[in-house]
Amino acid sequence: MIERREFGYFTFGQKVMVRHISLKNPSELFNMIKKVTPLHIYHSAAYYQYPQAPMEEKVWLGAELIFDIDADHLNLSCKENHDFSICEDCRSLLPSKSERCNNCGSVRIRRTDWVCENCIETAKKEVYKLLDFLEKDFGIPSSKISVNFSGNRGFHIAVNDEKLFMLDQTSRKEITDHILGSGLDPAYHGIPVNRKHYPITFDYTDASWKGRLAKTAFEVIKGLQKPNIAERMIRLIGKREYSKLLQIRDSWLASPKWETLKPNIVKAIITLAVEEVRSMIDTIVTTDIHRLLRLANTLNGKTGFLAKKLELDTLEQFNPFSEAVVMPEDLSEVRIIYMPKINVCGEWYGPYRNSVVRVPTHLAVLLLCKGIATLA
Repeated sequence: MIERREFGYFTFGQKVMVRHISLKNPSELFNMIKKVTPLHIYHSAAYYQYPQAPMEEKVWLGAELIFDIDADHLNLSCKENHDFSICEDCRSLLPSKSERCNNCGSVRIRRTDWVCENCIETAKKEVYKLLDFLEKDFGIPSSKISVNFSGNRGFHIAVNDEKLFMLDQTSRKEITDHILGSGLDPAYHGIPVNRKHYPITFDYTDASWKGRLAKTAFEVIKGLQKPNIAERMIRLIGKREYSKLLQIRDSWLASPKWETLKPNIVKAIITLAVEEVRSMIDTIVTTDIHRLLRLANTLNGKTGFLAKKLELDTLEQFNPFSEAVVMPEDLSEVRIIYMPKINVCGEWYGPYRNSVVRVPTHLAVLLLCKGIATLA
């Protein structure tokens, strides 16, 4: 149904998208790409009667159900180690959240969101959690689901099922709320948070939220000493209550009785369980029925990497730092302002700072796209 989609693109140096383009077949698409050589190219998740018309005249015919998972939205601790900013005037290296250069006082700051293996692996975990919701809670077969690497920091997931095409924004918002556990009331899942409704009727075999909460709540207690759990638990119940819970943890795990825990403790455990189970999707992307998506198997102009279409059974082993690299290996000389250490195609490079170096063209393109290097 390519003829029902809208296409759009950015060219090099252009800040306004050229859009409302209608194409009849793949040949027209390929010819346009060869003629224009776009920096970024997109297509609509929606289908229209008149894709080339202004938005109010297109006549919406439905849209795929789409999801976006971006490592930049996952609050990862590794970002503190590898994200940075550059002063565009004096080229000073600055902390990532800088708004003014501490060297020359300029406010012309370029923030660089870097990406590492931890970013990609964490994003993958969010994809798998999303797939679990789609298949088990909504009954969507895997044959109707496609996963694409974005070419940068995350993944795009699309459900191409005609039964879902006509879902409006409200319906799509309900789906995102379910996946995120927004407004989830534990009492409706057999987990009351006050003593009036005990005992807790956990069902560890349930496939939906009830089962997920049951299994994950148990894992939260089991992993109380893990830094990422301990910090959040202390924030919810305080150091004193946390210490008491830690003291009884082993005996409780030997004979789990939820009614022996204080209601505020149960509530805190369930809060953490929801945070662990939910898939951190971008709700704006899913609820936007006119959304434009990056065209699969084209280059991402922010990295030069391929926005690669993946098979579900290859996702776990997928390494974008080798499998999404398609630019040449021959060497190019670049002047690098700053680059963190990175492994591309099995080779380590950097870190570099204020250096002129010869690196493979695929790495040089990444640095040029990020705006942290120039051709020497």
